[in-house]
Amino acid sequence: MKIPQSVAAIFAGATLLAIASTSALQTKAEDFPSRQPMRIARESTCSMINGTWFHSGKGIPVSQISGNRIRVNMSNFRRPTAMGRMLNPTKIEVTFPDDGTFIGTLNGDGQISWNNGTVWQATQFAGSWKYEGEYGPKIRQVGDELLIGMSKYNRPNARGNMTAPGQATVNFTDDAIHTATLIAPNCMKWSNGTTWTK
Repeated sequence: MKIPQSVAAIFAGATLLAIASTSALQTKAEDFPSRQPMRIARESTCSMINGTWFHSGKGIPVSQISGNRIRVNMSNFRRPTAMGRMLNPTKIEVTFPDDGTFIGTLNGDGQISWNNGTVWQATQFAGSWKYEGEYGPKIRQVGDELLIGMSKYNRPNARGNMTAPGQATVNFTDDAIHTATLIAPNCMKWSNGTTWTK
C-alpha cells in the first residue's frame, strides 16, 4: 500500500525530531559528566527580630508569635512582659505596661535603636547554628574568643575573636579568614555571602 505524501512527511519530521532530541540529551549528559545529582541549596530564613537581645549586660528574649505580633520578655529586669507588633521589616512598636509605647528601629547590623535613646544589641555567637536549613556549626564563646566546631562537615575547628559587639573575625584553617556579623540574635551573615541561622 502506498503511503500518502503528507503522512510520509509527518514520519520524516518525527524522525528528525527524535534525532534532534537524542542529540540534545547527549549534549546535556556531557555537560554533567559525573552524573551526580545536583545539590539544591535551601534558602535560610533570617528573622530580624527573634532571639535574645542584650542591654546593660542582661538578655531580653524577643519572639514573633503570630503574624506581625511580638512578645518581649523583660523578666531579667524584673519587669512585666511587653507586647507589640512589626510595623514593617525594620520597625517595631512595643507597649511596655510599666512605662509606655516605644518605636524600635532594626538597623540590620545587630541593633534595635529605640526612640527613647536606648539601644539593644545582638552579642551572643554561642550555640548551635543551621546552614542551609540543617544544624551543623556549633559555636562556643568565652569572652571575646570563639571556637567553631565544624565536625559535621569533616572540617577542622575554626577559631576567632569578637572585634566589636555582634562582629567577629574567624580563621577557617582549611579555607580563609572570614568576618561574621550578627544582623539579629538568630541570624549571622558571613563576608563570603553565607548565612547561618538558629
